[in-house]
Amino acid sequence: MRESTTIPRFVSVVAFLIGSYDLVRGFMHTIVLHYSATNIAVLDLTTSTARDQLKLLGAFGISNLETGIAMILIALFARKLALIMLGVIPVIYVIGYFAIEANSKSTSSSDANWGGAPLLVVYLAISFVTFLAALVVMRVSRPRGQLQ
Repeated sequence: MRESTTIPRFVSVVAFLIGSYDLVRGFMHTIVLHYSATNIAVLDLTTSTARDQLKLLGAFGISNLETGIAMILIALFARKLALIMLGVIPVIYVIGYFAIEANSKSTSSSDANWGGAPLLVVYLAISFVTFLAALVVMRVSRPRGQLQ
């Protein structure tokens, strides 16, 4: 008899792929930091804050490497946690986006392109859609007569 809490295998596959993508993002933000800053984000590195910008982008890359490895391990060994993370990741990014916007109002806008942003939106959409799809599959495949 199947348990109602059986989490679909595709959750682990997507979590593994997202973890792998995070490793690519981490590589771009750390190992090829200068290239990414100038050619993808199109940051102005001629200012006195250029080193600070690179340090912040690099620090973000380090966290991408950490989360990439963590997501891969979770995908391989803890499918329930993978499902939870696929729901949590978009929520955290939305909270972060609004926090950054709120704290940036007093600064002038930049001419940065942030070329990685569209891929991040896809990443977040895949996380969220996979999370919802898994919940639907789990609900539909629940044995009849079983309560929540």
